[in-house]
Amino acid sequence: MSSKLGPLEVVCDAPPYCIVRACHLIGLRKPEDVRWLRMSGFIKERTGDESGSVSFLQKLLWTSGRVKDTACTCGEKLPALEKYVFTLLHHGDLYYLLGQCSRCNTIFWEED
Repeated sequence: MSSKLGPLEVVCDAPPYCIVRACHLIGLRKPEDVRWLRMSGFIKERTGDESGSVSFLQKLLWTSGRVKDTACTCGEKLPALEKYVFTLLHHGDLYYLLGQCSRCNTIFWEED
């Protein structure tokens, strides 16, 4: 009783692996083993706001450090995103906003 399986769709919502791998150096817990969610996509999905662009995030995140009235999928308040710079040998400086949920360890991120 064999059946043919079609191709699997893999959706990866994480920054490049070199950034993920380096995140333990800035104190994020188990960055290679936890869920990563791009904040703009998460906000679009949770609020239904199709304009969930970085400009939308800036209005919410940079004023208070958190997105008001929106929680992580585990129910915990969203973490404040902090700005980090990663210096790569062949790509120069890359800027990211990163924060980790204190309950489920999901890492929220956005390219800055």
